[in-house]
Amino acid sequence: MDETPGVHPHILIVEDDPGYQRLLELAIRRMGCQVECCFDGKAALRYVASHPCDLMFIDIHIPELDGFMVACQLREMGFKLPLIAISALKLEGIERKAKAVGFDEFLAKPIAQAQLEQMLTTFGYNSDTMH
Repeated sequence: MDETPGVHPHILIVEDDPGYQRLLELAIRRMGCQVECCFDGKAALRYVASHPCDLMFIDIHIPELDGFMVACQLREMGFKLPLIAISALKLEGIERKAKAVGFDEFLAKPIAQAQLEQMLTTFGYNSDTMH
C-alpha cells in the first residue's frame, strides 16, 4: 500500500444490498478515498485481477461466490491487500472463520463512520494522506 502523502486509497466494496452499498460508498468517499463497488463475488475477483486496489470491504453473504470464498481465492492468487469482512449475521464463530480464510479484520453491520476510519488508519491511511 502506498503511504505517500496526498495519495487517495482505492477501496473496493463488495456488497449486494444496493442501499447499504451506497451508504458505505458515501461514507468512504467522505474520507477522501476512491471507491468502486461490486455486487457479487465473481465480479469482485474479476475486478481485482485487472484493477489496482488498496483495500477491500467484502460482505460475507453475497451472490455467486460468498465472501469467504472470495477471500480464500484472493489469498490463493497471492493478493496481499487488506481484506475486511462485513456482515449483519451474528453467528458464533463467524469472525474466527473470516480470519481463518484470509480476512484481516471483521466488522459487524451496521458499521459506524468511526469504524471505517479506524480500519483505514489500521492499514496505514489517515486523514493527512486521504484529504
